[in-house]
Amino acid sequence: MTHDVILTGHIAVGVAGVCLGPLAIAQLARGTAGWLALAYHLAVAMVCASAIGLAVLDFAGLWWFVLVAAGSYAFAVRAQVAIHRGGSGWQARAVRGFGGAYIALWTAIVVVSVPGIPVVWAVPALVGIPALEWFAHTIGAQLRARAADPMAV
Repeated sequence: MTHDVILTGHIAVGVAGVCLGPLAIAQLARGTAGWLALAYHLAVAMVCASAIGLAVLDFAGLWWFVLVAAGSYAFAVRAQVAIHRGGSGWQARAVRGFGGAYIALWTAIVVVSVPGIPVVWAVPALVGIPALEWFAHTIGAQLRARAADPMAV
């Protein structure tokens, strides 16, 4: 019973994270961090907490969930730190943080959907990391151009 409740919550907040991630990242691309960034951060925190809860229920089989959850949440924390510190390039750092957490969410989906084929599990990272870096670089360039010429579009 407890397992089913935690798993259902885990899936629900995971879906919320997958839906909110692109919206939060797009908001960062506009140079702002509002409620979407906070909602996404909370969804990632909750999916990581529920993963740890599942690991506690079957520690011998799922101990590695704790490590994955810690790593995934570290990305979300990196984004929040970038947002709160601000300064030059904060948007690109926040995009990389939230993007890393987003890649982790999709990796978890692939691991569950395609069990027993570890080479496939790398696909979200192989696709996501270059796309994320391109996006972060593009955002940085756009924001630098805006700062240099506020009248430019």
